[in-house]
Amino acid sequence: MNYSRLVLPGAALLVLSLTGCSTANKTAQYTDKTKKEKTTSTKTGQLFAVSADSAAFFQHGPQPGREPDKKLPRETLVRLIRPSFGFSKVLLVETGEQGYVASDEIKPASSATLIAATTPKPSDSLAPESTPAAEQFNLNSNDPRLVPPPEELPNPDLPAFPPGQ
Repeated sequence: MNYSRLVLPGAALLVLSLTGCSTANKTAQYTDKTKKEKTTSTKTGQLFAVSADSAAFFQHGPQPGREPDKKLPRETLVRLIRPSFGFSKVLLVETGEQGYVASDEIKPASSATLIAATTPKPSDSLAPESTPAAEQFNLNSNDPRLVPPPEELPNPDLPAFPPGQ
């Protein structure tokens, strides 16, 4: 039998099967665009603080000849929504308002600022209530909706139980 005719197709099949397996273990490769999105997305959602003495806050973006909607004092906490070169979109942590602040006027919040903002004040949590809670239900009411229905008695025409049962 002529084995040379079988060797060539068998070798080709072996090479194809081995090269198919080697491509399965490759790591994922990213383009520059996905790397850029990946690095900027790690900064979004972080807490930042105003680093300038006061920062202009615009609700609908800065426009020429328009005054800012608010002035944010130093160390005001904001959550970064979308970073940008000139103005970044932020969320004010205290009020929940969204708007734009100059990117160079904010910096990542320090741990001391975060602790001060998230720690409850002892005077607020331990303060007794000045007025007691109002009574919600009047259980001594004569309202007919609160009176239970009368208990139904057995029919008097029924025969009585015989004694001993």
